[in-house]
Parts: sequence; structure tokens; C-alpha cells
Amino acid sequence: MANAFEIVYAMIMFLAIYVQVFFLLVFFENKQKVSRRIVHVDLPDHQYLSVSFLLPVWNEGTTTRDTIESIFALDYPEEKLHIIAVDDGSTDDSWHIMQQYKNNPRVTLLQKENGGKHTALNFALPHVKTDLVVSFDADTQIMPDALKKAIPHFVHDAQLMALGGTVLIGNPRTYIQKAQEIEYQTFSFTKKMLGFIGGVLVVPGAFSVFRREVFEKIGGYKKAYNLEDAELTMRMHQYGMKIDHCHDAIVKTKGPDTFKRLYKQRLRWSYGFIKNMIDYKKIFLNRKYGNFGLFTLPMSVFTYVLLVFVFMYSLYKVSYGFISYIHKLYLIGFGNFQFGSWDPFFLDAKATTIMSLFIYAAIFAGFLMGRHMSRVTHSNFHNIPYFIIVYGYFAPIWVMKSIYDWIFSQKVTWR
Repeated sequence: MANAFEIVYAMIMFLAIYVQVFFLLVFFENKQKVSRRIVHVDLPDHQYLSVSFLLPVWNEGTTTRDTIESIFALDYPEEKLHIIAVDDGSTDDSWHIMQQYKNNPRVTLLQKENGGKHTALNFALPHVKTDLVVSFDADTQIMPDALKKAIPHFVHDAQLMALGGTVLIGNPRTYIQKAQEIEYQTFSFTKKMLGFIGGVLVVPGAFSVFRREVFEKIGGYKKAYNLEDAELTMRMHQYGMKIDHCHDAIVKTKGPDTFKRLYKQRLRWSYGFIKNMIDYKKIFLNRKYGNFGLFTLPMSVFTYVLLVFVFMYSLYKVSYGFISYIHKLYLIGFGNFQFGSWDPFFLDAKATTIMSLFIYAAIFAGFLMGRHMSRVTHSNFHNIPYFIIVYGYFAPIWVMKSIYDWIFSQKVTWR
């Protein structure tokens, strides 16, 4: 007879399967829109909209030059491209490196006391004179065709207010970065599916494009518990603004290279989401806000519940399974057991086990489709075990810590 834990676990697995099947159905309904066989026709130069890149810099001396040069290397009309770089009180040589561009008419250099990324972005906004604004990170490299993939969405859709780009991990070196490489490619799939249903969760701070009027209508960036991009996305949904995701407008970032740095980053993301979710709780399950309120936010909250419950349930199952395994060995006799052999007697054929395997298969399918949509050509399947270990066993730790910090009003720092 199933105990309470198993019943709850089965219900959670059912909901997880529902989400994965929903994503797959959305994909098959829209697969022609993400096919590589679709040829994107370039617009005439006069139809491309003018763009300003907002580049907040804090102690990014080792990457700022490469980032600016990657923007200059874009396949885009030069006269319609501008960079507003803001030194947010760096203590390294970032400002000195930025001075190399002080005589470039396509670059505006600003300097201010350190106040956080949101203050640097807001410091740059009054200097924007272009049609579109790009939020960008100083440790990010943009692909040459990224703008030509993104901007036509705004030209062809006057209602579109913001467009998130695809962020991938470039040149992963450590096992932590290799785990993130798999994660980010899987994100490419889920973000695009959310874009299809009008339920984008977040336009990433690393690379997002906005119409300038967004900030004129709803204001600039907020500190938002150090998660300003998620808060801005929620605020735009609150105002009924259309947001989409462009799967083939690609940038590459480094990602944290150690578990400690990844933990700090994800703790901040998790804590910031919880706090912003509380601030915008009226959107949750509210039909007025469409699929963002009815699907995206509930799905995100459910993911937290899933991680915490599965972690606790796994502790129980490991203990119980070990005892059960010893009991089975006792029944057949220790002398009859041979290491390296397999017997169906030891196979767990419970429904929850089969459901779990289905979820893993669906996630793997999402990863494959994310790779395809993001035009990834190199083989990285050997990094999947890193992904399973890091996010299967350690993600619940920072999620539970963020919940603890929220309940007991603990401060979560940026770095």
C-alpha cells in the first residue's frame, strides 16, 4: 500500500510530466518557425532600427575590450549602432581600458560611483537617442549576426516591446561550466516555447532588446533584490507589454567557473525570484496576465516545490532502498549473489520510477532541440553527467537556502 510520501511524489511527477509534454506539444505546433531550413531575408539597411548597447562595467578589465570589439564586429549598419559604457566604480583598470574608445563617435563613456548594475543601467538611459535599447553584460561576446536575427522581429511586429536573446556558455573549461553548457542549451528550448505562448519568464540581462518607449512608460531598472532583469520582465507583463524570445540571436558568456561562484549566483537568482514573486503576487494564477500568470509563474513555483520534495524524498528512498536491497539479498542468500550480474528481481518497476525516467527522457529531448535551435555543432554529450550531478544533487541546496533566507529575512549578497 502506497504511503503518503509516494502519493505526493506521484502527483508531483504527474505535474512535471504535464509541463514537459506541454513544451513538446508547443514545439511540434511551431517547429517550422525554428527550423534551420528557414532562410532569414535581410532587411534593406534603411529599415533596420537604430540600437544603443548599454554596457555596465564593474571590474571587467579582462573582458571589456573584447566585449566592445564584438559589438563593433556585428553585421549591422554602423551608423545605427551605438555603445553607452558605464564604469560603475571599478577598482581595477576597467576605466583605463575604456578610455581607448573616448574619441570614437559611436561610443559614449560614463563613470559613476559604485551602486550596482541597476544604477549603471539607469545612469545610461538618459543618453539613449536610438529606437532600441540593448541590455548587455561586459563579460559577453555577441555573435556577428545576432542583431540581424533580432531586429526584424521589431520591424515586423509593432506590438513587440522586448526580445530576449539566447545566452550560451562559450569555451567551458571546468566541470561546473560544462554543466552550465548543457543547462543553457536546454534553456534555449524552454525559453522559446514560453515565447510562443506569450509567457517569457525573464529577458536576460546578458542580452535583451527593448523599445526605448518601454522605459519611458514604466520607468527604469530597480534593484529588485539584485535580480533587476526578472523584475523588469514581471513589470512589463503587468503593463500588458508583449515580450518574445529570439532563439537564433546568440551571445556567449563565461558562467561561474567554480561551485562556490555558481552557488552564489544561483542563490541570488533563487532568492531574487522569490522576493519579486511576492511583490508581483497578484499576477500569479490571474487570467488577466495570460499564460505568464496562468502557466509560467505557477510552473516556476512548482519547480521549487519539485526540487525540495524530490531532495527530501530521495533521502528517504536511499535509506529505505538500502535496507530493502539487503533484505532481498538475505532472501536469495548472499552466496547466490554475484557482483556484475543483473536480475529482474532487483528492478524497480513502480509507476513513479517509470514516470521519473520519462521526465529525464523529455528533458534530454529538450536539450537536443535546444542544441538544434541554438545552432550548436560541437559534440558535448559527455558533459551531461556533470549536468545531472550539479543540478540533480546540488540545485535543491541553493533553493532550500533561498527559501530559508526569505523566511528569516536573511540578506543575500551580489558576490
